[in-house]
Amino acid sequence: MLGRLGQLGRLGFDNLTDAVYRKLITGSPQDVEDLAKQLGLPLAQVQAALDQLEKLDLLRPQGEGLGLLVDPHLGLKTLLLRQIAGIEDRLKDFEEDRAAVLDLLDQFADRHPGGLGADEAYVTGQEAVTERLRELAGSAQTEWLAFIPGGGRTGSWLDAASALELQVRRRGVHSRTVYTDSIRGDARASRRAARCEKLGGPVRTVPSLPVHMFLVDRELALLPVDPDDPWRSVTQITAPGVLAALSALFESVWENAVALGTDTEADEHGLSPQERELLRLLSRGLTDEAVRRRLGVSLRTVRRVVADLSARLGAESRFEVGYRAAKRGWI
Repeated sequence: MLGRLGQLGRLGFDNLTDAVYRKLITGSPQDVEDLAKQLGLPLAQVQAALDQLEKLDLLRPQGEGLGLLVDPHLGLKTLLLRQIAGIEDRLKDFEEDRAAVLDLLDQFADRHPGGLGADEAYVTGQEAVTERLRELAGSAQTEWLAFIPGGGRTGSWLDAASALELQVRRRGVHSRTVYTDSIRGDARASRRAARCEKLGGPVRTVPSLPVHMFLVDRELALLPVDPDDPWRSVTQITAPGVLAALSALFESVWENAVALGTDTEADEHGLSPQERELLRLLSRGLTDEAVRRRLGVSLRTVRRVVADLSARLGAESRFEVGYRAAKRGWI
């Protein structure tokens, strides 16, 4: 009776917990005994799975009954965000987990189109997302921190995020923003970022960013559900533990970022920071699309840089690029 677990195992699911959770979403069991009967499983095993779902904050206890199902838009995203503290070492796992979670959310949306009442934690639609960002920019009191990957299909998001940054800084709120190095080659984006910096807040860049992110007064975080389509929907995070992890992630990235007015330099192998980061991401097995998103560049740019590195290394495949780069000590 148990289905294939897939990639949710890293989030705390086993095959039993996965089967019980999916039945809670897609079925309508009356009580624990009914749930066990529908699954064809022993009562004790089903109860153990329900206990695990409570530990994962996906099910709220309710007397002797099954409990209240937490909206997956909130609960599953929280499980993903617990991994962010180690995201630089586990990004490939995170990408796979996200895909598996989105698959579950699609199943949930089909059965529960109205959600489970967590509207304030999940904002959907470009107009609603834009309005929520404006509200936050107008209500921020002490600090505005942001990760803003640029380039590719995120252009409209980049323009809107920069406008919000200007709004915040004109109000005298302390802000720091990290862009990807890709904006250095975009005259319009670079000018806008420099304009923001002149209003009193530093701007830095890094070769790649894991996700779009806004942290407001360290009391609320806003992250897109789909990093490749940040306008579609965002998740609002207010859990103190998650906010602490996101704040630590921001500070770690900020510490290693380069000020916008400072030129980035090639290393001893003649590699730009962007080229070196691309090799590192490829060595982790990320697809061209995932690399594109993290670097904030177009897919064409990723493939052009890969082709150039292949020629410099005398490599004929992506695998050989990674092998030769590692052998030469480039990564």
